[in-house]
Amino acid sequence: AMARAEHLASRRPVLLNRVLLRQNPHNVGEWIKRCELYLQRKSPEMAAASLEESLKTLHARKAVNGAPSELVLKLAKVYEDELHTVDKAIDLYHRICEQQFYQFRDVDDLSQCYAAWVELKLKQEAWDDALATARRAVANPEPGSNKIFRALPKSLRLWDLLLDLEESLGTVQTTKDAYNRALELRVATPMHVVNFASFLTDQKYFEESFTAYERGVELFAFPHPGAQLLWKNYLTAFIERYKGTKIERVRDLFERCLESCPPEISSEFFMLDGEFEEQHGLTKRALGVYKAMCAKVPPDEKYTGYQLYIAKTIKYLGIPATRDIYQDAIAALDDAPSAKMCLDFAKMETSLQEIERARAVYTYGAQMADPRRDPEFWTTWHEFEVAHGNEETFREMLRVKRSVQAAFSTVNYNAAEMGATKDQAESLSNEEALRMLEEREGISTQDKPRVGGFVQGKGKRTADAADLGEVENRVAKLRKATANVDTPQSNNASAADGDDEIDIDDEIDIDDEEDEDEEKGTTPEPSSVREVSTKTVPAAVFGGLAPKEGDSSLEPKMGALERLRAAAASKSSAR
Repeated sequence: AMARAEHLASRRPVLLNRVLLRQNPHNVGEWIKRCELYLQRKSPEMAAASLEESLKTLHARKAVNGAPSELVLKLAKVYEDELHTVDKAIDLYHRICEQQFYQFRDVDDLSQCYAAWVELKLKQEAWDDALATARRAVANPEPGSNKIFRALPKSLRLWDLLLDLEESLGTVQTTKDAYNRALELRVATPMHVVNFASFLTDQKYFEESFTAYERGVELFAFPHPGAQLLWKNYLTAFIERYKGTKIERVRDLFERCLESCPPEISSEFFMLDGEFEEQHGLTKRALGVYKAMCAKVPPDEKYTGYQLYIAKTIKYLGIPATRDIYQDAIAALDDAPSAKMCLDFAKMETSLQEIERARAVYTYGAQMADPRRDPEFWTTWHEFEVAHGNEETFREMLRVKRSVQAAFSTVNYNAAEMGATKDQAESLSNEEALRMLEEREGISTQDKPRVGGFVQGKGKRTADAADLGEVENRVAKLRKATANVDTPQSNNASAADGDDEIDIDDEIDIDDEEDEDEEKGTTPEPSSVREVSTKTVPAAVFGGLAPKEGDSSLEPKMGALERLRAAAASKSSAR
């Protein structure tokens, strides 16, 4: 009883596996597990028998937990390694691959079996038989074959194997035929084209290798990822072969390549073309190639391209010839690289002792250099002014720096507000936005009082008006002047009646008065306030209240100051 119990316990995994296979006989993983269990029990015959049974039971379209080809490969390995019967393994591959003993669902399963069959023959050193098997695998299928066998000649796995065997075991002609057929069927990859061209080059078939490259670049044109590899090898091999003997043909190849090449990868071909022109062509054409490179490459590579263009121009034409290139570069680049290019331009002008030119370049480039984010630009300009400038130019530099810093400060503030949440930006009132601006930038934003009914002047305020102390003095003098026409009683009455009080600060704009003086070409005399000139108020200011022509009942027009005085006098007489 104990022996029977131990035997049953030892067979438990196999019995459990049998139950699972009865539930789903199309489980590839369980069939392979069953084979492993028999191998652990030192029963390779049972393992082989179980896999043979799986090929008869498992349906390829219902297979789960693995591919059906795994069963074939595992069975062949058992025959070869465990049972040491290679003939049975070869017979298995023959039944599967040529006699269609098992119907696969995917062509990749059948190609794996063919590849394993060829590798088994190579292990047995049957070279010719292995090559013949590989050729039969990609040969045209017989009429009436199923679709899996009809799709087999386009299997990339089998073509890789065949081409390697042809180069190693076949002849030059059979290898060329195999590569040509792969290109005709469009199953070749860019690496196949490169290998084909390299094989022909090794065999001294140079023109045929270039023909292979031509077929490759036609088959894999830009923007295919393999086009870059093909064109690079093609151009390199052609230049290495002919050097400077066929210049026009090389230029035609570069023109064809760069015409369809994407900008992201064009710099490599431009540099190769420029190097060829420098060695075998003309300097002018070489500089033209570098100029075209700067125009085509993406923006993040333009700065490096212009640096190379400038370096080549200095080498062949001299430093003064780079001025136009610097100007084109500054116009074409973005702000940050353009500021760097301005530094290089200014250093070049400084080396030629063109101080004024260099200062003009610094001034132009300042508009693109934020002092807080690009301190190198301003440090270089500072050192330049210390070495070559004077007090006036140094002050001008500081003035430009302050204006640029203020401009970038406003831009950055607006960008920060745009980056914030939309609801928060919309909920801010004008007063809150101004207060936030004051706290962030450390400035004061206080509106000056304006006179109701008057149009605010658009001209630039004078320096005297900008001085708040001077403005307060003038307002005090105007108050004193208007106080002479009022009696003490009227002053008490006006103080008692807050609604009728006349506030000079709210009714008179000193700046408007100064603007009128500037238009007349006269300078106001602060010491004589009573001699202030008056001017007729335009009718457009009063709108519909303006008097009509021919109305003799209306009083003559008076200035604002006269009307205020008349109103004060009439009010005092009435009281």
